Amino acid sequence: MKTFRYMNAVLTVIAVLLTLNLWTMWTADAVPARSNLDFAAPAQAQGLPNAAAQRQEMISALKQQTQAITEMSKTLKSGQVRVRIEGGK
Repeated sequence: MKTFRYMNAVLTVIAVLLTLNLWTMWTADAVPARSNLDFAAPAQAQGLPNAAAQRQEMISALKQQTQAITEMSKTLKSGQVRVRIEGGK
């Protein structure tokens, strides 16, 4: 019996929320500030992406990462970094 009460309560809450959602969508046309709730709004392009510029940015980022890894490798090979391992308790 408890499970039926719980299920009925959950279903009632879902029905109320769906009703509120439907009411909000219907009344959104009357209020201009809420026009962003329209799911069928036309898409507006922000301009064509420049693939060449994106690739140049990626290449420069990869060069920076390669340089940083090379510097870390030189530091590790030079012996300036010391690792000490201690036994745990």
